[in-house]
Amino acid sequence: MDYLVQFQLNVFAFAILIILYIIVKMRSKVETFSKKLLILIMITSAIAMILEPATWIFDGMLFPGAYLLEYSTNFFLFLVGPVLGGLMLSYVDYHIFKDPKRIYKKGYYQHLSVITFLVLLVNMVYPIYFDVDAATNSYSSGVFKEIHYVVLASFYIYMIYFLFKNRKKTSSYIVNIFLGFFSLPIIGMVIQMVDSKLYFSWTSGVLGILVAYIFLESTSTEEDFLTKLYNRRSTEVYMKHLKEAEKTFGIMLMDLNYFKEINDEHGHHKGDQVLVGFANILKKSFQQKGLIARLGGDEFIIIFEGGHIKPDQIAQEIRRQLKKQHDPILTSLSFSYGYELYEHHQSLNDMYMTADEKMYKDKHASKMIQEQGKMI
Repeated sequence: MDYLVQFQLNVFAFAILIILYIIVKMRSKVETFSKKLLILIMITSAIAMILEPATWIFDGMLFPGAYLLEYSTNFFLFLVGPVLGGLMLSYVDYHIFKDPKRIYKKGYYQHLSVITFLVLLVNMVYPIYFDVDAATNSYSSGVFKEIHYVVLASFYIYMIYFLFKNRKKTSSYIVNIFLGFFSLPIIGMVIQMVDSKLYFSWTSGVLGILVAYIFLESTSTEEDFLTKLYNRRSTEVYMKHLKEAEKTFGIMLMDLNYFKEINDEHGHHKGDQVLVGFANILKKSFQQKGLIARLGGDEFIIIFEGGHIKPDQIAQEIRRQLKKQHDPILTSLSFSYGYELYEHHQSLNDMYMTADEKMYKDKHASKMIQEQGKMI
């Protein structure tokens, strides 16, 4: 019972992992490499939370095999840290590059795990990280134990550097989620280094896993999976609400010009990056009361409340933001748009069709101007 109280945080965190694992297995109709990585992270964390109390339970106990249990649990507890770190970095790498083969080539980022394993083999002869007295079965820290935690913390810091280095290859939404994903284990590690009786190191990692699952693996029914904008269903619900509330509102439909050519020339992965980049620009360009959504493909919509919003000014701001981008494809990206203000007794479908007609007139005019420019 004393150990149950002492490691109650581990018990609760372990229970969360079990529940989360069941949810993932039951809700995941489609298997993904991302979810497989997350499950590996969950299993590794669960092993760590079993090993940590075991090292305390077997410490000082004298019965046949007690020494082997005490030594082996400490051995694997030191090893599980870099294994977990490598899997976490693999998870981030996949969300940025979407390439499982890249993860395979990187060996799931287990280089530090291999080095730690070799050090632990040496530790069996010379106590570098820890020692267990064969006579009393008592654990004692090695001379260089703190180096292990410094190296481990440095690895997590490298992960943050890796994330910032490649932040332009993904959305700011994913970058912010992963900052929490990394920060929580680091905070827990620091707390436990200050007071070894506060077992926050592994439990804080579970919070990071929970954050990753909620925001990256469980897609909201209101959210577009790729761009993290609202989806078509959300726009229908929102517009219906505004109509029922008899509020003044308008819509602005947008469609990217020559998006098919971008996919054909640069590939669909680059096309997805362009869609994400354009979505982020829409967020920066429109910060008034309303809703931004991706309707599908390369078609977007802004729903704005009030009649004072000027769509032409919004379009001008979007173009200005596009010119500020570092990606040459985004800086040269153009779009067509059409808008319509809601009039009482007008159906939402008629409102959408009117805006859609204006958008395609704008697209046709843009093509005509571009063709005339080529002729000159």
